[in-house]
Parts: sequence; structure tokens; C-alpha cells
Amino acid sequence: MEYTEKTVFITGSARGIGEGLAIAMAKAGCDIIGCDLRADTQAETKAAVEAQGRAYHLIEADLSNVEAAIAATQQATAIGFDILINNAGIATSGEFDTVPFERWRKTIDLNIMGLMAITHTALPHLRTRDVAHIVNMSSIAGVVGSPGTVAYTASKHAVNGFTRSLDYELLETRIGVTSIHPSMVKTRMIDGVSRPKAAPEISVDDVVVAILDAIRKEKPQVFVPKSLRWSLDIGSRLFPALTRRMMKRSDNQGWKTADKDIPDA
Repeated sequence: MEYTEKTVFITGSARGIGEGLAIAMAKAGCDIIGCDLRADTQAETKAAVEAQGRAYHLIEADLSNVEAAIAATQQATAIGFDILINNAGIATSGEFDTVPFERWRKTIDLNIMGLMAITHTALPHLRTRDVAHIVNMSSIAGVVGSPGTVAYTASKHAVNGFTRSLDYELLETRIGVTSIHPSMVKTRMIDGVSRPKAAPEISVDDVVVAILDAIRKEKPQVFVPKSLRWSLDIGSRLFPALTRRMMKRSDNQGWKTADKDIPDA
């Protein structure tokens, strides 16, 4: 799929990967429909897209609320788009039984329920396009867990399973489906988290380049960096006992000690 001259619906477009994607795709000749929790946080992304001579349609919505997620997607389908990038998400952390359950519920509501509601609403529209693509943002947490990320890991495993099944379901269509599994990306999401040795720190640009390549080549699953497929995904499934011993001996407590709450915006 060539993504130039397409319209792209990006959730979580205000900062980080979403902002980087919006700007990169505008430079490639795409119009953007951006959606985030607040309008004011999207101002910089909107200005950067418009500086490329492309349109930025702004949608404000709390995507952890299923009804709001559906309404936001209906607004986007009224405009029309060819590519859906489900990027919105939160990475809460802490010791599972010592923090309020609301933290874990919000994580599941946004990272998987909102994502599924958006995709369910968007699919009939995407079926009308000549060619379309769906990108779902998972994580290395979508294939292996870590202390302090029980709900986040559960949500990203769900994204991985949802994406793989949806890809199989849409094989006979012109809709590509991709799950993206980045390591720790240098954004505010990892502020205050000490990096475990097994998770290399990568840049937003690394992820953006990988996503654009995945859309163009219709890749079903992408790890960033690529080495994670062997070191964490395949390795943890082939050698679960070894992985567990390595986890016990590692310094992989950064997310638990960071005790990250639900972000304000």
C-alpha cells in the first residue's frame, strides 16, 4: 500500500509516537484526522501538519469511554480516511494489589476496549476504500510481561491477539492489519522508569519509520528493534523456564517502583 495522498486517522496524536506519525505522514502528502483527550494538547501537532500544507482535522475525546470512542470514530468516518492508527494508550504501573483497581480498569478501558470500539466502528467505512490499513500499537509487553505492569501487559497481549485474529479475518479483503511492538520509546510515558537491560531505549523516529514501512509492505507484525522478536518473543516461548530465571535475577523492577498513575492528559 502506498500511503501518500491518503487520509490517516491517528488516535493519541498530541504527543510522542502519534505526533511523530502525524508530521511524518503529512510530509509524505497525507491529510490527518487527529484525536486526543483534549484539543489544546493537539495544537503543536496541528500546526506542524498544516505547515506541510496538509489538513489536520481535530477531534477531542476520552477514548477510554466506549461511547465516546464510537462517536469520535463516527466523526472521522464522516470526513473519510484510508488508514487507521490506534496509537492512544497509557502505561500505568505499580504493585498489582497495592494500588487502586481504578488504575488497572482505566488501562484496560483505553488500551483495548477503546481500540476495539474504534476499529469496530471504522471497519465498515474502511471496507468501502480501494485499499486500507489498520495499525494497532502493542508493545514488547504484548509478548512478555514484567513486574509492575500486570494490567498494561494484559492489555497489550490483548491488542496482539486481537490484531492477529483480525488480520486472519480480513485476509480476503484489501485491508491490511499490523501490530507494532516497540521497546521503551523515549517519550513522557517512560519518565521516571529505570530501563531493564532486556529492553533497549529507542526513539520516536525509530517507531515511525517502522510503522510507515509496515503499511507500505503490509507486514502483519513488527518489532522495534527487530532483534526483540528473537530475544523476547520467540525466546520467551521456546525457553519459558529460562526466561523466568532471568527475570528473577534481573533488575527488572523499574515499572513497579515508578508506580505510574493515570496521566491527566
